[in-house]
Amino acid sequence: MSRKLFLLFVLFAAVAAAQNGGVKVKIRVALYDRDLNVKPVPRLVVKLTPVPPSTASPISLQTSLDGVVESTIPPGKYHVSTGVPAELFDKSYRWDFDAELSKPENLLELSNDNAKISPSAGGREAHIDELATQYKRVKDTVVTVWTENRAFDGTIIDPAGLVLTVEHQLEPLGWLAVQLDDQRRFAAVVVAKDPQSDVAVLRFNPTVAGTFPIASVSSDPEALVEGERLFTVENPGRAKQKKLLTGVLSRADDQQIVSDIKAVYVGSPLFNSSGNAVGIIQYNDQKLTIKPIGIATPVIKEATAKLASSEPPSSRLLPVVPDVELTTASLRSPGHGHWEKDFYQSKLGDFIVEFITPVSAYETRTDEYEASMKEYAKHPNSRTKPGVPDDKYFPSLLIAVFPQTKMPYWENFGRTSNAPVVRRYKNGFSKMMLLCGDREVEPVWPHKIVEGGYRNWNVIVADESSGGRYVYLPDAITPKCGKVTLRIFSTKNEDAVLEKVVDEKIVQRIYEDFEAYRALEHPAAAANQ
Repeated sequence: MSRKLFLLFVLFAAVAAAQNGGVKVKIRVALYDRDLNVKPVPRLVVKLTPVPPSTASPISLQTSLDGVVESTIPPGKYHVSTGVPAELFDKSYRWDFDAELSKPENLLELSNDNAKISPSAGGREAHIDELATQYKRVKDTVVTVWTENRAFDGTIIDPAGLVLTVEHQLEPLGWLAVQLDDQRRFAAVVVAKDPQSDVAVLRFNPTVAGTFPIASVSSDPEALVEGERLFTVENPGRAKQKKLLTGVLSRADDQQIVSDIKAVYVGSPLFNSSGNAVGIIQYNDQKLTIKPIGIATPVIKEATAKLASSEPPSSRLLPVVPDVELTTASLRSPGHGHWEKDFYQSKLGDFIVEFITPVSAYETRTDEYEASMKEYAKHPNSRTKPGVPDDKYFPSLLIAVFPQTKMPYWENFGRTSNAPVVRRYKNGFSKMMLLCGDREVEPVWPHKIVEGGYRNWNVIVADESSGGRYVYLPDAITPKCGKVTLRIFSTKNEDAVLEKVVDEKIVQRIYEDFEAYRALEHPAAAANQ
């Protein structure tokens, strides 16, 4: 056969293979030392796992003595991994990455350049630097999910703005947001969810989000090796406070991952030593557990399929509390003489409203601490010494709405003097509006909480209700508003609006309480006031 005919034969064979649904792949595995001596890696099993939305079965190929293996596979994107590491030059080599294998002929080279390398000793100390590197690479894929009731973790899994998290924390669902860092927070919507598996996929609009990392999700059972080092990300909600938490895998199956890692937040991902998300932290039976991320595969596929047919939420940046910590030295009530807690409180219908600023929060904590210390000084042997109050205050305005209680006549009829008084809540909080002039002020967090029942020696609150803890930016209330109006909607009658114009003296005091923040942000302007 002539050379031209041979080349044409090879070309037609490749085209025919592609048309029949298969492409050729050649895998070459070779390592080199510092002197560039190349050594092939024989008998290494290389696993090709189709990446979703493909549902094809994984393919395992083993290299020959010369470190090469060839095969015909369906075209597509594959996750390339090796379970047992290659040991050479006193080091251990593993491969774990994605590759597009769609050409008629594909060459896949595994070498030092794309390997995960660690000392052959492979103990805990040998892997800590590698885990630290992987943590820095993936830590910003872990974001904060905000609802009206709580905040928890999620993981960015798609450049279209898909976030994997737990489902049970989303109910009841009203306001929903995803926060990427200390500046970027966006409205979010639920795209797909499965209450039985307790997983959900949210979506934010990445149009103006800029760059952000994407976590690589691996549902392959072999992505976890017994004794392997694992890590998760402790995410308190502030980017600079994220921490690396590590542990060792004891065992894993399709229902649970067992490790000594100290999980902290629900919704957080669990990463293997290669930095792939392999698990999700959930709350079951009153404790944190780790489920394999494979339980979320159907929900992820459903969410991905809906991307083209569904509209993303607004791309507008939502307000975020400035990442500034105010010192206690700057928070003494400036020029107002004796501290007056009641000055910040008032009644509105069946509710008590309190304006909480950094100054009022500091003064309240200081008063409570000093009172506790006095009691401790009287009885030091029978009391625990009070802890010093938290010294961190952020520049935000919190408007707290507490439902008042009443004393039902018949439930207290015939009560003896030694029996506790039974009380019940008059009403429940539904939502709130704050108006600066005629403009509604957008809250940073429209936070609702459960006001629980409780019992002590003289009072029993026999039911539960709801309260509000709305967080606003430091400039939400200023004298420039002209008129500041508060509107409260109750659960008893949402059509009946409770409205109150905030006293000008309170508006002025709230404005002055943020002087320390304005001095930090705009020192020149503050000095001229």
